[in-house]
Amino acid sequence: MTEARTNLTGAYRFTSLSRPIDPAYLTNRALLIILPFAGLLSAGLASVQYINGGPLSAALSGVLSAFAAWALTRELAPDFSGAAFVALAFAWTINVAFGSRLVLLLFVAMLLVRMVNRSTGLPWRPLDTLGVLGFCAWAAISTQQPLILLIASLAFALDAALGEPLRRHYLAAAACLPVFIWMLLGNANLVAGDLTAGDWSLLGALALGIVLFVKQNPEPVSYCDIRPERLDRVRVNAGLIVGWLLAAQAVITNGRSAWLETPIWACIIAVLLSFVAHQAKR
Repeated sequence: MTEARTNLTGAYRFTSLSRPIDPAYLTNRALLIILPFAGLLSAGLASVQYINGGPLSAALSGVLSAFAAWALTRELAPDFSGAAFVALAFAWTINVAFGSRLVLLLFVAMLLVRMVNRSTGLPWRPLDTLGVLGFCAWAAISTQQPLILLIASLAFALDAALGEPLRRHYLAAAACLPVFIWMLLGNANLVAGDLTAGDWSLLGALALGIVLFVKQNPEPVSYCDIRPERLDRVRVNAGLIVGWLLAAQAVITNGRSAWLETPIWACIIAVLLSFVAHQAKR
């Protein structure tokens, strides 16, 4: 999102989490134009038909859903910039049509995928690790989705094992497990009772799509934010898998309603559609 550079400037001096929206890039300028328009349109629709708590609430909810979907998709498939705008449109539509406001999982996914694919080019600082570890625990408890902690543990372990590993993240991976066990002892639900064969089949089909994407995905052409180096293919693919797992666990834990309760599936489907379109052009 920002021009590759060797000297740390701006937010990068303090954290490895942030990715500022640099308007020097055409896609970022387009986003900065689209988001206010999406907010105004959400507010206009809410003034005609009561949705998302009224015009102001609808505007904020629409902008947040659209931005989070765009940002997550940029992490899932850095080379498919068009997919991010497809996900933005899907997420905004879901927000307006179904009142979907649960974007928390989108931000969990964005941070964990960003850690694994290391799109900033920077390993996390200790406070970054502690902050995201606490955020994941809070998200799991708030949403009653304990599997978030298992996937967070996997993401930390991947960052500790892949290229230019950050070994202390093995400790963060281990720290997720006691909270997961505590949630299970508190009778947290792992598998929803309303899932049908169709739901499991759809999860399987989407998983197959991710496998094909990972297998066919070439070496990335996108660069790290702060270094003139291209992203690592293994890390990018691992990040995509982490994103899919977070989407899948929401359905497995919360049931059929999770397909539309959070826009994270909009991101996964947008990535797969872009992959299909790319393959058709070859």
